[in-house]
Amino acid sequence: MSVRYILSDSPDLLYSVTDLDGLIVSSNELFNEYCSHIKPKKLSDLMSEDSDLDEYVIRVKKAKDKSPEAVRLYSKTKQKNGSNHWILWNIYCILGSLHFVGIQMTDVTSISAHEYERQKNLLDDFRFMLSHELLSPLSSIDGLVKLAIQDNPDSTEFKLMDECVQKIKGSFHQLVKKAAREL
Repeated sequence: MSVRYILSDSPDLLYSVTDLDGLIVSSNELFNEYCSHIKPKKLSDLMSEDSDLDEYVIRVKKAKDKSPEAVRLYSKTKQKNGSNHWILWNIYCILGSLHFVGIQMTDVTSISAHEYERQKNLLDDFRFMLSHELLSPLSSIDGLVKLAIQDNPDSTEFKLMDECVQKIKGSFHQLVKKAAREL
């Protein structure tokens, strides 16, 4: 089984082969689906910004010079909804053709308001759980250990239990503070 066959059937990788001038010769199903709204004749048709197009020209030239080593290119592609989507391309120049293997990048900075609210609510629920559902029973244990120490002031076991409870309570308080800062 050839590498070209594996790449052309990959469900996760964008794959396109062009001639040395950038005209698309073949591409896999994911590439065709991803670019269906653009209908590119050349791979450069995908670049949504002039700076990406300039970088594309530089990287293709470098790929031709470094053949068969890969050259990396980050570019933005305009989506159907008008937003831009990042792609990381590895460009290979092999036997008189350019092979573009791309991975779609997830833009974590463009998180939706709905997703932000969902994550905020999860963090708030976590903070509530820490401060009430887990810290309350721990406080009860702390009180019982303190009563046991009053009844047996010389007991090293109860003093060790008290130290452990205080460390756990301190950790809980730090987690609650950190969760509150993240909100």
